[in-house]
Amino acid sequence: MTLKLLSLLYLAMQLGCIALINFSLGFLLAVTMVPVAAIVQPKGPKYLYAVLLVLVTPAVTLLLSIALYQELIEYPVSALECWQLFLQAVAEGLLDHYLYGSIVFPFIALFVYPCWLLLWNVLFWK
Repeated sequence: MTLKLLSLLYLAMQLGCIALINFSLGFLLAVTMVPVAAIVQPKGPKYLYAVLLVLVTPAVTLLLSIALYQELIEYPVSALECWQLFLQAVAEGLLDHYLYGSIVFPFIALFVYPCWLLLWNVLFWK
């Protein structure tokens, strides 16, 4: 339970910091990650928790957001087109980081994914 406490504190700290810089990204991460982080525990249905953790990965969140956006603008896309749009969004994020100094890519890579991996450790702790 100490590891879960540390992971929740780490998540709260990173969401607070990113909300000061990019509120929409902080809100999207909070809506997706906080409920799953709150219910993940070493006891209980591990496979259900594992599926929930996979669904709140930032990459899956981005992929589902692209698919939802395309559906809302009434231009549904196939799975392959959605995957191409996802890869284009990731490439544009990297390009924005290297050309303009955007901090979204390093933030996701250095803070969000380690927090997500820490939640995996909470789930499969012996």
